[in-house]
Amino acid sequence: MTPNPDAPDAVLRALLQKYGALIRSIVARVGGRTLQDSRDDVAQAVALSLWQQVSREQNITYPSSYIYRAAIRETVRAVSKELERVRTHGSIDAEEMPPVISLAPDPEAAASAAEVGRDIRTAIAGLPADRQRAVRAHLSGYSVEQIMQTYGWPYQKARNLVSRGMADLRAALIKEGYGG
Repeated sequence: MTPNPDAPDAVLRALLQKYGALIRSIVARVGGRTLQDSRDDVAQAVALSLWQQVSREQNITYPSSYIYRAAIRETVRAVSKELERVRTHGSIDAEEMPPVISLAPDPEAAASAAEVGRDIRTAIAGLPADRQRAVRAHLSGYSVEQIMQTYGWPYQKARNLVSRGMADLRAALIKEGYGG
């Protein structure tokens, strides 16, 4: 059976249809007045990032989370470029600055996040030692190459420990009632 070359297009269209409003709201909220005139451009950059992921036939396990992070990343890049442009070519009014987003959660969200954190730490503690180290490093943002270098593991071992460790972690969290 030959692969369908239109499949990435269909996947991208479906994702953009489902999550387009999320992308636009993130760009508007994070970009504020700084990106008021270029919000569509930033949304297009998010779509391009998504297209690159889909066209490589990479599985997006949690599309809303992936798209949220991509939208934040592209918006922050656009704001940084705009602020750099303003810094080198002129001033910016205070009202044009993006709004400061409070990272302090409300008490209920903080308690919920603490509970989730405990459950994740407990699930990680149940993994074999090498998988624990690989998963902790991966969740801390280290790439497979960095994990490989840090622990002196061959690439394949590092990749497998991360992959299997994350699969074990997901299974343990699903067993505890998260996701599904």
